[in-house]
Amino acid sequence: MRIWFALLGAPILALADQSIAYSMTVWACAHQQALAMHGVHALFFAVNVGATVAAWGLWRATSRRKMGDETLKRRHFLAVLATAVGALSALAIAAMWVPNWMLSPCFA
Repeated sequence: MRIWFALLGAPILALADQSIAYSMTVWACAHQQALAMHGVHALFFAVNVGATVAAWGLWRATSRRKMGDETLKRRHFLAVLATAVGALSALAIAAMWVPNWMLSPCFA
């Protein structure tokens, strides 16, 4: 389960972060609550990093074992892939979060 959440859930979290942050802009600007948008990005980033760390732990656990079994090789490959996908998704969320720090979403 740790592999699949990082492999499939992390990109979905990145897309959900973008969608929810974009749809919250009108509300946040109307109520002068720009901090709420940072909370959305922080929440999705934390969940994504948690999934990535779990996949990374499985990657480390499978790399210490002897690679004679095909099932173990497959699990190791999926753990590496899930860690990479999770890290890339966390980077995407961070890249979408940075403009909120630099530019006010309520400027125009």
